[in-house]
Amino acid sequence: MMSNTNKNMKEFEIFEKGHSKYSDEEYTVRCKLAAAYRLMAYFKWDELIYNHLTARIPGTENILLNPFGMRFDEITASSLVSVDLDGKIVDPGTTDYGINYTGYVIHGAIHKSRPDILSTIHTHSSAGVAVASYKDGLILTSQNACTLGEISYHDYEGISTNEDEQGRIIKSLGETSNLLILKNHGLLTCGDDVASAFFRIFQLTKACEIQVATLSMVGGDISKVVEIPQKIQDEVSHCANSFTKVGYGKKEFKAYYRLMEKMDSSFKN
Repeated sequence: MMSNTNKNMKEFEIFEKGHSKYSDEEYTVRCKLAAAYRLMAYFKWDELIYNHLTARIPGTENILLNPFGMRFDEITASSLVSVDLDGKIVDPGTTDYGINYTGYVIHGAIHKSRPDILSTIHTHSSAGVAVASYKDGLILTSQNACTLGEISYHDYEGISTNEDEQGRIIKSLGETSNLLILKNHGLLTCGDDVASAFFRIFQLTKACEIQVATLSMVGGDISKVVEIPQKIQDEVSHCANSFTKVGYGKKEFKAYYRLMEKMDSSFKN
């Protein structure tokens, strides 16, 4: 029987080839993840040298993380650090920066428990943290919010340096959700490819921005916000999730991958 990891390798479409050190499959994933880091900087969702995006290396249990010290707009395919699911560095990449251990605590927990998840994105965008700090969390009053489907929440426990928190993160995310709002902290999305994780963080961040703007406009009075009937919420979510049949987020990510190539193709180095 094919393992989940090998089965899900098919989700990684190979569109970058020819790196001397990596297989075509791994090089594609590295390029996608490096481009996603650049996109976080492009959309101004980065925060100095903090936060993390990951992707599983096809055919292995290892994940790729950013070197702790590089800005997101500096990340390249070969600078990404390979880490096993015990948090040990397998390949340091082109720097000696190592990793921010909190990245392993949060993302390692998810990759270890959910083999269906091959990529994760975690941000501290202002609107995202604002909604994460709002008692009611994300309210489904915009189309963007309704497209997201199942959303999970995790209570704030301080800076994630304690491996004991991993079990609670896994429990909070659950077995089927691909979105986790870390209360008082930020946003996290998952996917079976960098593309789907990217599209989810885009939609979730946009939904948070709309919510912050809407509540600011009505002075926080939720009664002045137009509600979307539950039936329509469900229809929108179902419609959006049907996109998975043609590859959730793939067209959107490719479009912005081309933008990163046009702006500065050095992320492929």
